Amino acid sequence: MEKNKTGKYLKYAIGEIILVMIGILLALQINNWNESQKMNKWEHRFLIDLKSELKSNLLQLESIDTNHKTVGNACIELKELLKTATIKDKTKIDSIYNLTLFLTTFFPTTGVYDSGLSAGKIENINNNKLKYAIMNLYNHFFKRMVYNGEIVDEVVGNIDLDRDKYYDRTRMKLKSWEYIKNPEFVLKLDYLLARNSEYTFLTNENTLEIKRIIKLVSSELAENE
Repeated sequence: MEKNKTGKYLKYAIGEIILVMIGILLALQINNWNESQKMNKWEHRFLIDLKSELKSNLLQLESIDTNHKTVGNACIELKELLKTATIKDKTKIDSIYNLTLFLTTFFPTTGVYDSGLSAGKIENINNNKLKYAIMNLYNHFFKRMVYNGEIVDEVVGNIDLDRDKYYDRTRMKLKSWEYIKNPEFVLKLDYLLARNSEYTFLTNENTLEIKRIIKLVSSELAENE
């Protein structure tokens, strides 16, 4: 009789333990499901916002590319004109030279990416190809672009410091024909053109990469709607 009671108690206890374990496992599954749903919602919102941020950066880059191509073309045209120019060409030279004065550089908007990074959630993006492409864009492409932009800014700054010697800022004209024919003037154009060409290459490279990632993001959003 005692043995039967003991056996019943053991079965009851084991049953209780099993029920408790099942309850814990179900709770864990529900919790994991909830966390997964939260992450999926966050990822969807993040990709929408990131796409908007990338489009903003793309517009900035396209504007900068136009600016740098204008400066580059002006340098090339001016160098070619100087080979045969006479003092009668002074007005034309002034006009072309003025196109080389203003260079803009790229400072990307990174707020959306930075917020995801600080939250520690970017690592959890499901699509590894997309995740690593985004990280590479912000950590490699953009940083390289900013670094080279600082070099361009320094080049322009150095040229600008020396510009008052030969350029009238108020009238926006070169001061003398003698300086225009001075080899130093052409050397400054060469220096500016070289840095500008390097930066234009990076601008095009970043533009293509941003467009590629926008397509990847759009595809991922479409698949998960």
